[in-house]
Amino acid sequence: MKKKVWLITGVSSGFGYELTKQLLAKGEIVVGTVRNEKNVIGLMEKYPDTFFRQFLDVTDIPKIQELVTNVREKLGRIDVVISNAGYGLFGAAEELTDSEVDHILATNLTGSIQLIRAVIPIMREQGHGRIIQISSYGGQVAFAGNSMYHATKWGIEGFVESVAQEVAPFDIGMTIVEPGGARTQFRYGSAQVANLMSEYNGNPAMPF
Repeated sequence: MKKKVWLITGVSSGFGYELTKQLLAKGEIVVGTVRNEKNVIGLMEKYPDTFFRQFLDVTDIPKIQELVTNVREKLGRIDVVISNAGYGLFGAAEELTDSEVDHILATNLTGSIQLIRAVIPIMREQGHGRIIQISSYGGQVAFAGNSMYHATKWGIEGFVESVAQEVAPFDIGMTIVEPGGARTQFRYGSAQVANLMSEYNGNPAMPF
């Protein structure tokens, strides 16, 4: 059976890291994006022929297109995309700063939208593909103090459900994954509290 080519964003921790480990152990090919390679050095050493680390900040839209184009040119196809990069932001809506609002929208919502838009033409041309969007049970329910996180998750789910109908005739499937509580760094690592972004050097977007 031919190995699939997987493109996964945010593989340095959490779901992205665990998915990457399992796929590589099964012999699949994974292009994984990170902003810091520290946590994936072991994977790079263990799977030098099937794991390809790429640096990407999903708020950089031209870089998303550049990455997708390069993967297609070097590996010939993209069979599965897992849009996983994102973070949480806790705080009352009125106390969030404009920059905090803009950044979580750019990361969780716009970044995911632009990644999906970039890969669809490739999958349509090759005649198949699967796009998996990591969302959250927070894309279906809402709690106080999580307004912007919910806004991004409800938004990306609406986008995916609509686009799924557009691409179905081209044998492109779309899946939304809505995890609940899980043993990842989300609550104590990647999720941020309003107005504390400076503690993370102004770059708080950590992958799930």
